[in-house]
Amino acid sequence: MIKEYNKQLLIRPFIESDESISGFLYRVSKINRYRFSYLYNYLHLSIYEAQNNEFTQEALQMFTVLVDRENGFLNERNGYNLKSFLGSEMYSKIILKNKVKYCPICIQEKHYHRTVWCVVPFHLCVVHKVILVDQCPQCKHKLTLSAFMNRECEKCFCKFENIHSEAIDNFFFLESQQRMQNALWEKDRNVISNCNFFQFIRLAYCSLHLLVGGIDYTAMLSENLSFFHNQSEGVKSGLKLAVGLSNVYWMYLDFPNNFYFVMDDFLKRNVGSKRYERLNAFEKILEEADFYWVTEAYDAYFINQIDEGNVRRDFSVFRKNPNLLEHRSRVRKEEVRQFTGIAYEKLHELNDYNELHIETKFTNGQKRYLVEKSKLDNFLSIKQSLISKKEVGLIIGVIPDTVQKIVDAGYLSPIRVANSPKVVYQIQEVNSLVKECLGVIVEEISSSMINFHHVLSKYAKHSFTILEIIAFTQSGQIKPYRLSEGKTLAENYYDEEQVKVCRGIIKKRKQEQNGICFNDVMKNLKVGEKRLWKVLKEQGIEADFTLIWKDGRKRYYFKEETILRIKACISKSTEINELNAIEGI
Repeated sequence: MIKEYNKQLLIRPFIESDESISGFLYRVSKINRYRFSYLYNYLHLSIYEAQNNEFTQEALQMFTVLVDRENGFLNERNGYNLKSFLGSEMYSKIILKNKVKYCPICIQEKHYHRTVWCVVPFHLCVVHKVILVDQCPQCKHKLTLSAFMNRECEKCFCKFENIHSEAIDNFFFLESQQRMQNALWEKDRNVISNCNFFQFIRLAYCSLHLLVGGIDYTAMLSENLSFFHNQSEGVKSGLKLAVGLSNVYWMYLDFPNNFYFVMDDFLKRNVGSKRYERLNAFEKILEEADFYWVTEAYDAYFINQIDEGNVRRDFSVFRKNPNLLEHRSRVRKEEVRQFTGIAYEKLHELNDYNELHIETKFTNGQKRYLVEKSKLDNFLSIKQSLISKKEVGLIIGVIPDTVQKIVDAGYLSPIRVANSPKVVYQIQEVNSLVKECLGVIVEEISSSMINFHHVLSKYAKHSFTILEIIAFTQSGQIKPYRLSEGKTLAENYYDEEQVKVCRGIIKKRKQEQNGICFNDVMKNLKVGEKRLWKVLKEQGIEADFTLIWKDGRKRYYFKEETILRIKACISKSTEINELNAIEGI
């Protein structure tokens, strides 16, 4: 009996460097012929704590005295303070509780319980390359620490040291187990690129949701993958979990090629709610900044999938991050119809006229029409910049009929999309024209100025149209002004003297083009209307240009050559009349 707090045990063995505290306590109790329960009760531990390396600080101090060791003789490799070393979440996830596993060859060489055997993902002895045993080979009963230390099954008395195990030669299984076990104690060592042990385990436990039910890519097992949380005949399998982790290791080796291979297989065998549930479980890892590289590959994969028509825009990854849709290169025809209002028939018409490019894909026996996004975006951008004739008139400040005159004069370019009968115009071109003709803002308008519409009405008979206003403004011969920030030409004012000068220019131009009017011919030749008409009729002289007004009235114009001819006829007639008068005298 141990009667004093500082009493030492008679036999005080040394703990092995990789021996678990619980295994060491059990070994110490056996050597000193104490019941295991006596020692853990003496250390004020529960059976649960004593078997699972969960020693309190008080218990550790008392145990240190019992075995006559200095403080600090234990560390994480002995299972001490593992919860702090791993973190509570990781600890609860990967540490084996209330049962053990072991390497048959290790215990033949030296029988003690190794700490690494407490780690759930480790299921290989990296020294002997054999699978760890986690149940009685004979009766399949679970292995307790007590049974292990007693070296035989509590149920069937099978001797654990007599078990024969063959070495494993599967490359990916061996390498994944080796790298995980090496990286457990060294936090700077990576299991795979970008991942130490802790990061790899977090990534692996999420990635298992993509692998479950699929083939074993490492060819370790012939059956489909299932893991410890999926029970097989009522028993959780540590081997299946280890195989699953080796598949995760393979999945991220040739990244992202193997990752994409797994994703393709996952989408083929998972449909409906099962697909979304498992993807949601995997996507939790994408929320962590450490795994940005996985996020980038995952996003790129589904952008390709939506481009191929295999998934839709309401797929989980796009619901969580709608901005990803901006990176796709194709859009489903149905989606274009929904968000743009363009009918299917019109879409195919635009494709025929090369305004859009529509690609046909067959997915699962169904025909999909995919619209090239770059051409669609370009078309929609152009479409948004196109306006009707009425809208052009509102921007300029004139009626639609006047707009047509501006178009006919070449100031604006009419546009027809595909074979649409509707004519539209580029809003940028319209705004540019207005900007060129818009007046300078002033504080007040002088009395000598008249506004835009007054110019058009007052000088309409002199052919002073909006076309002339635009031309004279662009040439700088008239300068517009305005009082407000108005954006149409209707707000413009013009100096009437400049307008009159321009009117003279118009008149001279028209005379050069059509000649001068009948009344001006009368004034120039100093003859009356009757006499002029008489000469024209007698000599058969026709007007060079006849302008017919809307009310049916006609206006006659004569060019210089014709006027000279008329003048000669009048002179000759005058001479004859004078001679006749002399002869009569």
